[in-house]
Amino acid sequence: MLSVYSVIAALTFFLMPTPTVLYNANLEPIVTLPASYFVVQTDGEAPSGYIAVMYDDLIGFVKESAVEKVDFRPVTKFEKTVRFTVNNDGQPVNMRSSPGKSGAVISVLPDGKSGRCYGYIDGQQLIAGAGEKWYYVEIDGIRGYCYSAHVTVDATPVNIIEKEEDDPPTLPTDALPEEPEGDLPPTSVIILIVALCVPVPFIMIYMFRSPKNKDKRDR
Repeated sequence: MLSVYSVIAALTFFLMPTPTVLYNANLEPIVTLPASYFVVQTDGEAPSGYIAVMYDDLIGFVKESAVEKVDFRPVTKFEKTVRFTVNNDGQPVNMRSSPGKSGAVISVLPDGKSGRCYGYIDGQQLIAGAGEKWYYVEIDGIRGYCYSAHVTVDATPVNIIEKEEDDPPTLPTDALPEEPEGDLPPTSVIILIVALCVPVPFIMIYMFRSPKNKDKRDR
């Protein structure tokens, strides 16, 4: 789906101050994304009250009222470190296309298998008292839902929001300051110094040489 939409050239980011639901084209919830991270706007057409966005490699829509536009590029845009691990008393777990028994089984994950977790969504309760939470996960390039009672998931770290620093401006070559015309280039300076220093020994010899001719006349 990454080829369907392109990211807006200006790279407009929106902060998610609270957990934010990402919706598909039918405005059905895909996943609840973690607070303190960002989505980036795309050029896809969005229904009224929604924004077409991308969260890492996920594309969908978020409600305008759920996010805050920022005027900078954040250093950490998306959460990518949270992992899930199948933990079902040694039994495999089904990854489904939707959060419930009606969802098609996409993959069967062996106990102990691990992968990425994007977030969660409420769905069908499979075990009494175990809740309705399902995790939206990715493993080996396949994405789907696993019931929360069958997996363990890392805690989501709070994003430390930092702005990307702008690159320092680079001066064009023709903008570099020119050497003053009155200054000699280094090579000319060396030649001048040598030229000035060479006659000194000859001058010293002339001044302090013995006056042989004068001595002869005095005799």
